[in-house]
Amino acid sequence: MNSKEPRFLAENQSVTSLVAQLHNYFHNSYSRDKVARSTLLSQIEAAEDGQVLEFQKQLREIDEELVLLGILSDSLSIADRLLHMRSVRRELGPTSAAYKIHHDQSSPVQDKTA
Repeated sequence: MNSKEPRFLAENQSVTSLVAQLHNYFHNSYSRDKVARSTLLSQIEAAEDGQVLEFQKQLREIDEELVLLGILSDSLSIADRLLHMRSVRRELGPTSAAYKIHHDQSSPVQDKTA
């Protein structure tokens, strides 16, 4: 990888904004799974014997996913908070690649020579 420019960013996005968006995504996914888990627990309580095993299998799958989503959310939360700390912004500097807005390099740049 020869370029220092982050090519994975969307137009008008910075690394910092991407981290914040990813944190929100995984945090929201975790919350949705917590609701799904709660719903599933209610279904288990009302289930007949034949359904309980299937619901318990689904519960184990949701629990495994919750662990992963929780770790991702927590990790991105830490990164998001660090990138937004005044001391980190000051240390990295306002021109740091983490804070620069990405602009698509493939669009032609107009020559402003007169």
